[in-house]
Amino acid sequence: MFGKETIVVAIKLFVITAVAALCLAFVNKVTAPIIAENSENAQTKALQSVLSEASEFKKSTTAFGSDDNTVTIDSVNIGFANSEVVGYAVTVTSNAGYGGDVKVMVGIDKDLAVTDIEILESSETAGLGANASKPKFKDQFKGAKGVLSVVKGIAKDGEISAIASATITSKAVTSCVNAALGAAEEVQKSDAAENAVQTEKKLEEIKQETEKQIGNVTEGGDK
Repeated sequence: MFGKETIVVAIKLFVITAVAALCLAFVNKVTAPIIAENSENAQTKALQSVLSEASEFKKSTTAFGSDDNTVTIDSVNIGFANSEVVGYAVTVTSNAGYGGDVKVMVGIDKDLAVTDIEILESSETAGLGANASKPKFKDQFKGAKGVLSVVKGIAKDGEISAIASATITSKAVTSCVNAALGAAEEVQKSDAAENAVQTEKKLEEIKQETEKQIGNVTEGGDK
């Protein structure tokens, strides 16, 4: 049998645990909306940073993937200005970073050239892989098209110069950019195909309406 003191201690621990759980639940309820709002604001800021020409964004519903199994395409946002598509903002995560996952947002214009990139999440080594977020490395991607590769030393067309002593990080970021370019191209093709279908449908509706009007005029003339 448990002694009186043991029961008292158990009750006290139960009360303390219950109170702590209630406090945590209350704090979470209060802070959750704030955290969500801050996250949304950070997302919007990043979107506008990589594709400044766009004034609004709409998430694409097109199915997309990558042949590179080290990356995951998280989302593709289509950028609009005055209701016209001006580009894409693609978020990609690589699991091949030196310190873990590297999440990158890539801005891509309607000609499928990179406008800018932002490192959203990274656990890379300070002073080495963490330098991926600095302009010296990031700016290499601006205007890039197609499939990019990483080299040590001076880069040529279609190449990215690796960060000194951080080739793994450089390759992870570049893989994200390559996947983003591929996803943007797929979305663009899908949208073009959808627009073609809608245009054909609209033309058919106009044709049917025209034939109907001609029929009405003909019937009226026969009376």
